[in-house]
Amino acid sequence: MLTVCLIACHHNHGVESQPVPQTRSLPVITVSVGAPVEYTTVGSVVSDQRVDVTSRLTGYIRAVLVHEGDRVRRGQVLVRLDASDVEGAIREAQAGVTAAEAAFHDAEIDRGHFQQLFDHGTVSDYEFRKVILKDEAARETLKQARAAYDTACAQREYAVIKSPIDGKVVARVKVAGDLTVPGAPILTLESEHGLLFEAFVDVDREPMAAIAVGKPVEVRIDGLSVPLKGTVSRLAPSADPATRSYQMKIALPDTAGLTPGMFGRASFQIGESKSLVVPRQALVGRGGLYGVFVVDEEDKAHFRWLRIGREWPDRVEVTAGLKTGERLVAAPDPTLRDGDRIVGSEAHND
Repeated sequence: MLTVCLIACHHNHGVESQPVPQTRSLPVITVSVGAPVEYTTVGSVVSDQRVDVTSRLTGYIRAVLVHEGDRVRRGQVLVRLDASDVEGAIREAQAGVTAAEAAFHDAEIDRGHFQQLFDHGTVSDYEFRKVILKDEAARETLKQARAAYDTACAQREYAVIKSPIDGKVVARVKVAGDLTVPGAPILTLESEHGLLFEAFVDVDREPMAAIAVGKPVEVRIDGLSVPLKGTVSRLAPSADPATRSYQMKIALPDTAGLTPGMFGRASFQIGESKSLVVPRQALVGRGGLYGVFVVDEEDKAHFRWLRIGREWPDRVEVTAGLKTGERLVAAPDPTLRDGDRIVGSEAHND
């Protein structure tokens, strides 16, 4: 008799431990195809404005006032040159102006004197014209001397080299004591605004037809936690014959922590595949694996394991576990269990 009671009690306990099916109002979606086909290429962040700072004079460098990594402002003094030759040229030009002014002054006096003599008929027309020509020549010589002086003074400004942009020093080619000549880089600057992502697209790959200027691109930069929304701004019209690839530049938004030289990947959506996709919010994680609640013809939910393929921020590709047309719970409740009845409305699987 005791044995029968124990069995009966055990049986009753098992029945009471089974959860009672619930009716839940949850949105339902239908499984569809349309996983995006993507083309990914690697590249790096570059500055849209890279400037080599050079000198317009030949001379020795007295001081380089910045170092690699320093941020500079437009108009900031970067380099000072030895201006000894410039100052000497200015003094020489000033002496030329002084001599030309004296010669012009004498020519003016002579012209006035000969004008009186010519008026009284004392000198001939030929002699008077020679004095006039001398006066005009002295006037032109003075103009040339003053122009030479202005040019010499302008060279003084070139002995101080200023930054043409707001940016950062990325290279320091010369140091104090080096001889510089016009066109030879002393420093290299890069602007930190208007950064671009430079990448290359293989000429033999299919996606070239789907990539065009103005097309949106997702760019993931190593070191940044969130992807950037870029736009194709430039695309080379012809491929490099050595690498058989097209150069492409993608405009990036101003982002804190983004600097030239950072590495990353750009992804283009170039079509859609026949793979199944489901929203990420429909997934239920258990022990590092994922599944979904499938809703049968009787509107009952049943948990099913999935094999996941590619992943995106808002959706995932399903490679096994589902069929096209099956219905899923779009946003499972944490308390949802097998056998619960779903009475939610149909949602769109975007």
